[in-house]
Amino acid sequence: MLFFTQTDLKTMEFDLETKKQIIAQAQSHPDNLKDEKEKEKLEALVSKYEKDKVNYQIKKEIVQDEGKIDIVLSWAGIISGMSERNRYNYELQFSLRAIHKYLPWINKIYILINSDTKPPYWLKENYPDSKIVIVDRCTLIANPAHCPTYNTFAIYSVVHKIPGLANKFILMDDDFFFNRPVGPEYMFTPMGLPIVYQDYQKSKTYGNKDPLLPEIRSKGYPLWKYAPWTHIPMPMRRDYIIKFDENYPGYLELVQSHYEKRYRTLTEEVSMTYYLFFKNKGWIKTPGRQKAMFFQTPKFHKNDITQEFENYYNIIVNRKKITFNVNDSFSKQKGVYKKQRKVLWDFYMKLYPETPDYELPNPNHKKYS
Repeated sequence: MLFFTQTDLKTMEFDLETKKQIIAQAQSHPDNLKDEKEKEKLEALVSKYEKDKVNYQIKKEIVQDEGKIDIVLSWAGIISGMSERNRYNYELQFSLRAIHKYLPWINKIYILINSDTKPPYWLKENYPDSKIVIVDRCTLIANPAHCPTYNTFAIYSVVHKIPGLANKFILMDDDFFFNRPVGPEYMFTPMGLPIVYQDYQKSKTYGNKDPLLPEIRSKGYPLWKYAPWTHIPMPMRRDYIIKFDENYPGYLELVQSHYEKRYRTLTEEVSMTYYLFFKNKGWIKTPGRQKAMFFQTPKFHKNDITQEFENYYNIIVNRKKITFNVNDSFSKQKGVYKKQRKVLWDFYMKLYPETPDYELPNPNHKKYS
């Protein structure tokens, strides 16, 4: 069930046209704008009009949705250096291979990158049958000064604005992997409710001494989130996020303003804030976390990870895990890290050896440099 209909769209069209006429009339009499209060009122109306236009387009796409399911991934690009949070360890390439292998029913895969990030070198350009769509996430963020962004949760706050995105979609990081065939019924109920496998605990988003807390309270923004955040694919709905945004106007823009690296500046786990809002509305199904379905590599590794990843391979395959996550907590020593990447490449190739049609055959690159 959707929260809006064709009738709602007609109402929005009328409201937008009314705002447009008021703005045009005010701008045609510049003398009236010399008064600061009148000028501020017009600026607020223009801002509201622009946001309403975006929301109208999103709702129009949702109403016209055909029930397909998409995937949304964020990607930082191939970044040189030794930063654990930004190093490229082939995650995106093999996460996509996993989707291609085990979720062939997925409609589109949207990859959100910063304006200055190049698409993956191994991805064919303009491949006609590809489900993969590269999106400049900076075009979705309200304030251009808040992009490029390196905060995953700031990116999560704009996913509903992706042009053409299906109403039902799966939100993922690039280091989430599927290991078994999964159907739509694993992610959504027959009625379209997202199925959330995390254990539920209500957790504070902001500490008692957080300097933002007075503003958050005064504006009625959400203080709590669904916890804990787990590295597994997250089913979402665009219409749910629109309702969240309408319920807390301005909050997602606040989240977007925290655009530096995750955990360096304030980072609201907005996907979990969404889930608490959805849960309180009765909009999700929560069977609880099923640990046997998910595996996550430990956050600490030895210098020689050969046997370690052989063990992980056996756990993932023999215990038939549905999804898994590989943390980058590898060495900061260049020589050691190079050998570790070789082990990682072999690990992923054992799991996903087939080259999909959208990949370039044998791209010219140095795998382990």
